[in-house]
Amino acid sequence: MISIDIKRGSDVLISIKPDSSSNQTKGIMGDNIITLQFDLSKLVPFQIGDWCTVYGENYFINKLPVVKKNSSRFYEYTLTMQSEYFDLAKVQFMFYDANNELAEGVFSLMGNPDTFIDLLIKNANRVGAGWTKGAVIGGPYQNMTFNSESCLSVLGRIAEQFGTEYFIQGKKIHLDKRQVDRGITLQVGKRKGLYQIDRQTFSDSAVITRLYAFGSDKNLPPDYRGYATRLRMTDGLLYLEKNTVQYGIIEQTQIFDDIYPHRTGKVTSVNAGDPFIFTDTSMDFDVNGQLLPGVSAKVTFNTGQLSGYTFDIASYNNSTKTFRINKNKDEKSLDVPSTLLRPAIGDEYVLVDIIMPETYITKAEADLKTAAQNLLNVVSEPQEELSVTVDPAYFRKKGYTIDIGDLIWITDGSLGINKRIRVTNTVRSFEDEYNYQLTLADAVASSPPQDWYNGIGSNSRDIAAINERMNNRSSENNFVGNVIMADIPGVNDTAGMFPLYVDGSGKVYKKI
Repeated sequence: MISIDIKRGSDVLISIKPDSSSNQTKGIMGDNIITLQFDLSKLVPFQIGDWCTVYGENYFINKLPVVKKNSSRFYEYTLTMQSEYFDLAKVQFMFYDANNELAEGVFSLMGNPDTFIDLLIKNANRVGAGWTKGAVIGGPYQNMTFNSESCLSVLGRIAEQFGTEYFIQGKKIHLDKRQVDRGITLQVGKRKGLYQIDRQTFSDSAVITRLYAFGSDKNLPPDYRGYATRLRMTDGLLYLEKNTVQYGIIEQTQIFDDIYPHRTGKVTSVNAGDPFIFTDTSMDFDVNGQLLPGVSAKVTFNTGQLSGYTFDIASYNNSTKTFRINKNKDEKSLDVPSTLLRPAIGDEYVLVDIIMPETYITKAEADLKTAAQNLLNVVSEPQEELSVTVDPAYFRKKGYTIDIGDLIWITDGSLGINKRIRVTNTVRSFEDEYNYQLTLADAVASSPPQDWYNGIGSNSRDIAAINERMNNRSSENNFVGNVIMADIPGVNDTAGMFPLYVDGSGKVYKKI
């Protein structure tokens, strides 16, 4: 049985010895808490903010304990303490206002994973200190809308938006899946590591053995693959199959709207006197030869001051690789582009409403097939979850300690289990540090961490309605609210500036 020092600031408030029912519980993108049950001979005035260190992690009181008084010298306590990353639930996710203060809670932002994590860390350090960025996956630029949300809630949304997970080590925030192959093999039996295995299937999972996959309808020729309206896989495949012999044919359709023939270009020069002109010397085809009948070719900016805006292309000079764009007619509150809102060297963009060259179509079809196969590899097997009880003596002898995200090989002949599988949840005893209850699964069920701050988890926002109006500024730009068109500087760039802020009345602010 371990002894735990509960501190107030740097001073030890009291040392406790939790009973055998006390434990540490951790889950991927879920709880990281300790539950303590203990007796004291006196009443201790615990306060919110009191903390302790257990198994190398800091935990804090965010709700006062339950206390049962049996006599003047016998008090029973039940105390739950949370990892310090729950402090993110106490901080609102905000953008810069006209005074360049993080004070705008309702806004839309175009960015990639780094963009959103950088802004989240700036907000976390606005209230606290010491938050840093860890591993962050790459990803496309996407538009997200926020409405009075906590940083913890937003972190979960960002992970979902980019098809990944988050994990936090101390105050380092990672946007990635933690997977560490431990090289450990366990099975039930004497000196084999496990006392028990329970296997169950996710209640909301269904096996799919035939997956129809389609991409976006953008940038395809009118006669594409027999007048198909959406991108298809390599060789025009309609579907992929896997495990049909074992489970029969079970069909499902998946639309990958973010996969389409495209080229991400980068502005190499601009015209100082004309904000409607920019050049990309790396252009590898003539836009004039790729036009759709009766449709204006368009350019959408992913980064820079025009991030999120789409413009009709007025002309393209293939000799100089220079574009001239038209004014955005959908923007009601200000002129775009302008001397303030204009292209800049290094801005990234994509071309839409054109017929992309065949090489780009071929690549997009291959990308679609890869994405579909990756999905089918997961959903063509029952999504199982294993709950195992470990043998503490075996773990102690081997010196094994387990964390969420660890990959472990589980084998059991009678249950037909023989695979490497990821630890998604741990319950670790305080009576014996080698006594674990482990949950392992190939996938993670959606279960955000328990939210102790009213309104944060459910939030009264109607994101769906707002997104419907704001997620495509190429077709509509009359949303009443704050629309942010800016790059987020890196969290270590303390001198970084947000180029522009545009408020609902159309006023443009520039940090100087």
